[in-house]
Amino acid sequence: MLKRIMFTALMITTAAQAADQGFYAGVAMHRPSLELSVGPVDVSWDLTTLSALGGYQYHPNFAIEGRIATGINNDSIGDVSDFAEIGIDRGYSVFAKANYELGTAVEVYALAGYDYTKYNIEGAMDGFVESTDTSESGFAYGAGMSYALTPAFNVALEYLVRPDLSDDMDEVGGKFSNRGLGLTATYKF
Repeated sequence: MLKRIMFTALMITTAAQAADQGFYAGVAMHRPSLELSVGPVDVSWDLTTLSALGGYQYHPNFAIEGRIATGINNDSIGDVSDFAEIGIDRGYSVFAKANYELGTAVEVYALAGYDYTKYNIEGAMDGFVESTDTSESGFAYGAGMSYALTPAFNVALEYLVRPDLSDDMDEVGGKFSNRGLGLTATYKF
């Protein structure tokens, strides 16, 4: 009798863990804000990205996740003859994801990993327009809270910090910081 009870408990535990594990896919929309600080001057561009994401939940509390992003909204400051416009062309990310269940439908999670982002930058001074592309890669991290609408479908609010863009700005003592809020929707297979 004890063997049957232990076997049944083991099967229930294994089934519960298997239900939390597996592949998932979804979309994310982020509103990163690129902020440039050069001495006493602070300038900000608000962008929008759309990402496809996929991952594998290999443990109830851990997953590996990849994202491919594209920019869908550029932002500019200035006027027709003197302006600076920035947009995100594309980005790629790979994250380790740790999650913790707070209740039956609510989870908090943290992301840490690698991000590559390519930017389009266009500027004009006295009517002379110049365009360039630049990229930045490195450590990225974030945190979020998700809510399970169904056992397979989750929505989440997250805050994501990508690497600072500082290649050409080091000479003038400034850098762009790239961070912002996002919404994600995922489906577990």
